[in-house]
Amino acid sequence: MLKLIIPFTGVHQTAIHSSESLTFGIEIIDKLFGELKMGELVVLHGSQVCHVLSELLCIRSQLPTAEGGLNSPAVFIDGSNRFDPYLISENARLLGLEPEETSKNIWVSRAFTSYQLTALVTEKLPEVLNRVNSRLVVVSDIATLYCDSDIELFEAKRTFNRVIRFLWNLARERNLLLVVTSFSSTNRRKRLLEQYLLGRSDVSAKLEEGNPHVKLTLEKHPSKPAVSVDLFFNKPRNQFLLEEFIDVKE
Repeated sequence: MLKLIIPFTGVHQTAIHSSESLTFGIEIIDKLFGELKMGELVVLHGSQVCHVLSELLCIRSQLPTAEGGLNSPAVFIDGSNRFDPYLISENARLLGLEPEETSKNIWVSRAFTSYQLTALVTEKLPEVLNRVNSRLVVVSDIATLYCDSDIELFEAKRTFNRVIRFLWNLARERNLLLVVTSFSSTNRRKRLLEQYLLGRSDVSAKLEEGNPHVKLTLEKHPSKPAVSVDLFFNKPRNQFLLEEFIDVKE
C-alpha cells in the first residue's frame, strides 16, 4: 500500500484563490498544473501515486477556499478497492481537519464489476450529487473492470466510452471538478480504453515511479505547456512518503 504523508515544507497556502478551483497544496505540483478548474475532466495515469494524489484532493476539497480548497465534501467511486480510510484520517489531522468529520465528508462507493461501475456513474452519481452537493468527484482506476473476461471487447469499448462521455458532460453541466485515475497495466484492452479516456480529458498527467523519484509529466493542459519534473526522495523507500521530497529537476 502506498502511504501518503503531507509534507509540511512543501505545503503552501494560496493568498488569493478562486472558489472555482482546487489545488494539491504541494508547491511544485501546483506550479506544474496551476489550479484545477471546475468543469474540467482531469486524468492522472500511470503509477499508483495517482491514487495517493486523488485521496489528497478529497481531503483538500474540504478546506476553505482561502487555503486552496473548495469548502466541499467529495465523492469517491472506487473501481479497484483501494480507498484507504486510515490514510484519509492521518492526513486530515496533518492538515488541521477533524479526522472523523473529514472521513464522513467523503462519500465512498465501490464497484466490483463493470456493470456496477456503469450504474454507479450514470445512475447513482447524479442522485448522490443532489444530496451531498459535492464539487469534487473522483473515479479510481476506471478502466480495470472493463477488462474482465466476462465482457466482450466491443461491449467494453461501447460502455466505457458512454461512461466517459457521461462524466465529461456531467463536469460541465454541474460545474464540477472530475478527477479520474488509471493505473499502469500491460493489458492491451486497458491501454486501448485509456487512450479514449485521455482523448476526452481537459488535463492529463502521467506518473512513473522509480527509486528514489517519481517522474511527473503534464501531457495535456488548456493553458500550460507539456513538461516533466522528477520528484526526488532523500532516501530509498518501499512506501511512498510525500514528505521526503527534497529536490526537483525539470
